[in-house]
Amino acid sequence: MKVLLLSASTGNGHMSAARAIEAEFAVRGHDAKTVDVLDHTGKGFRGWYRGGYEVLVRRSPKMWGHLYKSSDRPLFNYGFQTLLDTVFVERMHKFLTAEEPDWVLCTHSLPQPALARWRKRRPFTMGIVVTDLYPQRMWLRGRPDWFFVPGEWSQQILFERYGRARDRTTVSGIPVDRLFAERQGRDLARGAMNLDTGRQTVLVTSGGIGGGPIADVVAELSGLPAPIQFVVVCGRNQEAQAAATVQAKKAKGPARVQVFGHVSTPEMAALMHASDLIVAKPGGITTFEALAAGLPFVVFDPFLIPGQEEKNAEFLVEQGIGLRAGGAVELAVMVQGLLESSERLASMSSHALRNAKPHAAATIVEAVEQLGPMS
Repeated sequence: MKVLLLSASTGNGHMSAARAIEAEFAVRGHDAKTVDVLDHTGKGFRGWYRGGYEVLVRRSPKMWGHLYKSSDRPLFNYGFQTLLDTVFVERMHKFLTAEEPDWVLCTHSLPQPALARWRKRRPFTMGIVVTDLYPQRMWLRGRPDWFFVPGEWSQQILFERYGRARDRTTVSGIPVDRLFAERQGRDLARGAMNLDTGRQTVLVTSGGIGGGPIADVVAELSGLPAPIQFVVVCGRNQEAQAAATVQAKKAKGPARVQVFGHVSTPEMAALMHASDLIVAKPGGITTFEALAAGLPFVVFDPFLIPGQEEKNAEFLVEQGIGLRAGGAVELAVMVQGLLESSERLASMSSHALRNAKPHAAATIVEAVEQLGPMS
């Protein structure tokens, strides 16, 4: 079976999900390929779509939240974005025609409207892998043959919003790399990342884009009066990395801080396994990586991207996996309190593992194999 996995490099999550599925297809002997749809669009559209998203998320998250919520209704923003997505992805049609896939799986909503048109010329089966707990309207475009959703709650919302999805949906979880579910022990993981094996460890990250007041968080956490080890991952945001490094050097208490920029998937998996707790924004991929690792989660609201991540945060709190902190001072108090309560951490970890779906990629591939070409 030949499968194309279409995604878009806005942040890291969508592409990571596609590659996790691709790896599972490869293990089972299928011809699968991950494609960044933005590589098949014009330079202007690509720069606006990729760069504009990152600029808004870093500098004006409230504006991004407004755009996200307004495009979740069948009004102007939804229609305008759908028109743009249809027109500017059109040049990818030649590539798709040459590939002749049996299935096309989307881990980003960008190509969906264009795919609906192309299927009239050359049939293929179209599947959607929803990478946030809430199925926003952009995921519903293009009359897909099958949906793969993170959980039962997501499935119910999908059915309410898009009746055609009934009997065409698999609850799979969000695909993450196998490494996050492969427990290696904290001491071994800490040693692999050159961390102190004898210190409680907290992983702090605001995702691949690295938005939010990371330096303020470092300043507050590094002042805690306990021998805690903080590992700060700033993603591709070099300014945030530099500011966090300056604050880390100012730390004078017993806490230690190590600052990283972008890290690889194996390194992030090792950092999660090395940690007692994660402080992060609840992106879909980060959330399901932490669940697979059984890692208690503190959502730091200033890191959170309004819109798609708000429902993810609610899920973590409702399921007993995480807590939410609204500011750096509250965060420091919360982190210290959690690290002083092994029982609370153990309970949160247990709830995380109970909600984890570490084999989501395998679930998706098995479903595709069973369904076969549907068009």
